Amino acid sequence: MKGLPQILFLSLLLLQMVSAINQDSVFHNPEDILYVNPQAGEIRLKAPRNSLSQVLLIVASRRIEMHIGYHDQNFDYYISNLNAFDTTLSYSFLIRDGSDSLLLPVEGSFRPTVPLLQIPAWSAGMTYYLINTDGFYNGNMSNDPAGKNEWGESPKNWLPYGGDLLGIFSKIDYFRSLDPDIIMLAPIFTSTSNHKLNPKDYATIDRAYGDTLDLKRLIQAIHGIGKKIVLSVVITHTGDDFPAFVDIATNARSSKYLDWYRVESMPTDSAGFKYESWREDSRFPLLNLRNPRLQNYLIGFIDYWTHFGFDGLYIGEHEEIDAGFMKTLYAQMKSKYPDLLLISSDCRHSETHGLDGCFRQRFTQIMIDYFVNNTITTVQFDSTIQTMLFFNPPQTNCANIIGLYDYTKRVGTIANPDVLELMYAFIFTFCGSPIVLYGDEIGMTDCSTLNWGTFNWNAQQQDQKLLSTIRRLIRIRKENDEIRGRYFYTLYVDDVKKVYAYDRGGFIVIMNCGPTQSFVELPAWDGKYIELMSGVRYTASSQKLKISIDPVSFRILKREI
Repeated sequence: MKGLPQILFLSLLLLQMVSAINQDSVFHNPEDILYVNPQAGEIRLKAPRNSLSQVLLIVASRRIEMHIGYHDQNFDYYISNLNAFDTTLSYSFLIRDGSDSLLLPVEGSFRPTVPLLQIPAWSAGMTYYLINTDGFYNGNMSNDPAGKNEWGESPKNWLPYGGDLLGIFSKIDYFRSLDPDIIMLAPIFTSTSNHKLNPKDYATIDRAYGDTLDLKRLIQAIHGIGKKIVLSVVITHTGDDFPAFVDIATNARSSKYLDWYRVESMPTDSAGFKYESWREDSRFPLLNLRNPRLQNYLIGFIDYWTHFGFDGLYIGEHEEIDAGFMKTLYAQMKSKYPDLLLISSDCRHSETHGLDGCFRQRFTQIMIDYFVNNTITTVQFDSTIQTMLFFNPPQTNCANIIGLYDYTKRVGTIANPDVLELMYAFIFTFCGSPIVLYGDEIGMTDCSTLNWGTFNWNAQQQDQKLLSTIRRLIRIRKENDEIRGRYFYTLYVDDVKKVYAYDRGGFIVIMNCGPTQSFVELPAWDGKYIELMSGVRYTASSQKLKISIDPVSFRILKREI
């Protein structure tokens, strides 16, 4: 009996050792912006799914309860939201699993070592209007290219229509009435196509578009009505008539530009001239952006055009852009123009400080899969967008461009008008910067690959209902900062009826994507709510909002205080 207390003590000690938290199973990296984001005020910790009962963030004498902000099949991600902090902050974690606790790190504390990620303050959650100059409006017929299509004709390959910078300038009043925040110009440099995605010369504006005086006049006019202007610059590839590429085709291995492109075999080789190209189209040879001489060449021209007064640049168009080039471009341009917006076609560089945001092409496909093709459920749609938001910095989530277009079709060709309004309602109430392709707001459908056709200025032939809806959505977004913010909370998901509801900083959005009327009951603060599209009022009581919603329709509700 004398040895029993000692045996009991050893048994309890062994039990504690067996149940002790495995330090290696929890993860935090102060060098990774996913785990510590000073500008956003976020600190995160990853642990095996359902393994912890409590996680506390310790900052000085404060103990802050962390909550699970996201989880997948294997892991829980705990998150704590603070005010913005800097790299002098010291912090640690207290982790509990119900029977044991662990201090992380065991000794000392963490300090963030990631650079501060701060996008231009003016750019978060803004609305873009994208214009391809050739198809918007012809303001000067004297510079029209030979062999052009007539205005209004269906697109044919890369044939131009004659639109120009003066034409955009003459439609300033239309921008006032539509009221986007940012005008984005598709490429304007000299090339043989109407889309200008195959540049021949970075030094000049295509003659069919006008000259630098026309550009300066347009930029001044857009700034004059309180809007920003962003230029799209294709730097991932050129046209096959670009002088450096022609030199390689002519001089083969003796060309001084040989390492400017991703050449696989020379014109003189038995295999013939082979090289990597955008869209697997030989007319778009891909540039080798790892080449320092090419980097300097491109950045020099990007800097030159920025001097004209552009507020931002869209750098693209391939889905993968060399990270070294993006970091060099970002560092050089931001050192000269701290408030310049830099966005890109490659979404990988937000964590390496190579851009402020990107165009989310994957998001476009997710929208089409859910709203049009019905190939994913409401639960899958919600899970996909939640994952997309969580694993990207909130700053870039707000700056990322989200839209419904691509280079092969207009969204109006695949979605009926009611579904189209639903899709626009979603992008205008989601996190990011919605973009509208010229003509989509009036229901245009004409499009061929890389050619979006001409804007139809005949009001009688425009979809005025869609135009009115988009104008109203733009106004709602402009008047309510919360909808432009970073917070997005799912409130209701119904796979059977295809109903989806979410909270945007106090605003409640309900979408019925199904074919029948649905009744929903949502958590909400008590009080009156106004539906911002129609003006109809609703009342929430007992912290519940009960509402009926018609098929293929949406509601945007704002609490009246």
